[in-house]
Amino acid sequence: MTREDSATKGAPRSAIESEMAALAAGLRSARRSLAEGAVVDLQPIEQDVHRLCGMIGALPREEAHSLRPRVMGLLEEINYLGENLRAGLGELTQLLGAASERRRALSAYAAQKPTKP
Repeated sequence: MTREDSATKGAPRSAIESEMAALAAGLRSARRSLAEGAVVDLQPIEQDVHRLCGMIGALPREEAHSLRPRVMGLLEEINYLGENLRAGLGELTQLLGAASERRRALSAYAAQKPTKP
């Protein structure tokens, strides 16, 4: 059992709810940062999701099931973040395509420019 496993086994519901709130806040913060054009490190979010899954998985079935609506809300937030990332990737692809076209045009112009004797 890893250190993280022992820390998440048998966590009280209040700790799990606190982790859920922190994850939701982190997801919203990541979306705001993306909207501002910042680079977002997704690794901490991924680690939080794994930790939270371990905590919920250690709960008795009925208690874990009662958290389902909040888990579904977190999944929705994750999906929104994914949509924002895909939109940003689309914009980046367009910008890179336009830059590539300009570079090709400049290269073609430079190649056609006659040299002066």
